[in-house]
Amino acid sequence: MPSNQFYYKRFLFALLFLLFLSNNGIAQEEKSISSAIYNFTHYIEWPAENTSGDFIIDVIGHKSVYDKLKEITAGRTVGKQNIVVRFLESVDKITQSHILFIGFWQSKDMAKVIEKVGNAHTLLISEKDGLIDSGSGINFVIRNTLIKFEIKRANIQKYGLTLSKDLEQMAYKAY
Repeated sequence: MPSNQFYYKRFLFALLFLLFLSNNGIAQEEKSISSAIYNFTHYIEWPAENTSGDFIIDVIGHKSVYDKLKEITAGRTVGKQNIVVRFLESVDKITQSHILFIGFWQSKDMAKVIEKVGNAHTLLISEKDGLIDSGSGINFVIRNTLIKFEIKRANIQKYGLTLSKDLEQMAYKAY
């Protein structure tokens, strides 16, 4: 008959394996979100006055998405603009950018985010259910264990941006 130590080792192994799977799933989620954010740049059109200088993508409240996005966009451009990814530690640090990704934990500050963005030509992207109704143009949601995104055209147009019908068709939901 196996000893208690045998069961303890099996339990510990199972726990470590589950943690590995969990972390791998989280890493995959961050990679998927970061890749999608970069790919959205091909389906959104910014006004002419926003097509010179660097193309700025700000990430607030989600350091691992920032890290992955920085890796994915290294050496890439949007049109002739070099992509610069910046990490913001708080809503108070928001300045003008082309894309602003609001991490899950910062979503409670959505009203303040919208106030700080003002009338700038900024695509707001979030990752919490319900934020599409709070002003986000694109919102990531998890459905049937898959990361999907929803789009609200009016929230994108509000900031003077033009949305491609192709992107709208790829969305899980479009409003």
